[in-house]
Amino acid sequence: MIEMLQLAEPERLILLDIYCYLVIFLETPLRSFKQLSPLLVTESTALDVQTRLSALPCLLFLKDASKVARMQNTSNDDRLAGLDPEEWDEIDVGTRIDLNGKTTYHVLTSDRKVGYFVEKVYNEQQNLVRIVKRGKNSRSETDFSPDNGDVVRIFEACTLPDGNSMTKEIVYFEDRSTETVIVISPDGELIRTVQRESVGIRTLSQGQTDYKQSCVPSVTINHTMDPKTGKLVQREQVRWLKDGQRALTELFYFGSSGVVYKYTKILYHASGGPFLEETHRYGPESNLLRREIIQYNPTGVQTAADLTMYDDGGEIVQRSTTYYDHRGSAVSTDATDNSALESWLEDGGRMLKRLEEAAGE
Repeated sequence: MIEMLQLAEPERLILLDIYCYLVIFLETPLRSFKQLSPLLVTESTALDVQTRLSALPCLLFLKDASKVARMQNTSNDDRLAGLDPEEWDEIDVGTRIDLNGKTTYHVLTSDRKVGYFVEKVYNEQQNLVRIVKRGKNSRSETDFSPDNGDVVRIFEACTLPDGNSMTKEIVYFEDRSTETVIVISPDGELIRTVQRESVGIRTLSQGQTDYKQSCVPSVTINHTMDPKTGKLVQREQVRWLKDGQRALTELFYFGSSGVVYKYTKILYHASGGPFLEETHRYGPESNLLRREIIQYNPTGVQTAADLTMYDDGGEIVQRSTTYYDHRGSAVSTDATDNSALESWLEDGGRMLKRLEEAAGE
């Protein structure tokens, strides 16, 4: 039994070092040692442990290094966002004073072994002008106005779960704010850009562009809102060619009730000019009332226009086609009144019905 062993001084010191390691790294209370071996851990031995703890600063350094390593290898479940503010412990690690002002450095840690570094910058008047936070896969900067302390800029950079990198910058002005988001692949290829303009929490406009390989734009979607109501007013969808020229543009116009009242589609020549423009106009019940198709030559001159009118039931009531010369002047127009044609067909139908009835008698 270990209680019956007679330990020499070197062996006892080795055991004390082991106890110190357990106290420092595993944070084991001394009273638990008494449950293991009453002979090894006596009241005097406990005092020796405390004495050796104060004489081993290298172990304390290793303990701090171990905490940093565990903090960097934390799992995804231990994210910063999952911690409440009261769970953080802020440690002041130093201050730098130069001609531009004062900079203080802090470390935020918690019992869950997660933390990040905080840098606070002050100007000559000791006003806070910037806060920089650095984590394992993220970094953020917040700039403050030295006059009134308002936030004037927020910059964030982080690594997404799919490996892409995202940067976001928000700049605040007196009456509005602008936001820019850029997503980049691990190879440095541009994947997506988002631009947004807001007033308070209300978005005025937003645009997003997705890119193919070699940073060639693929699709762009732009939204424009009513600054008073915040409702969607216009939606634009653009498809791009490989050379950066537009291939197709679609425009949706929305009324106050949220219903589309106008739709425009434009096809482009390979040289970049419009080739075909089609416009639809809708009634209050989203029924098609008017369709206009305009054709252009490569120089942008209108060559033909086709106009079709519909009634409330969706039937064609009028159609006309106009042709233009190379200068854009109208040459001829072909118009057809479908209402008169339909009236003649109805009269003919009634006449045939009467003939059939007379033949049956």
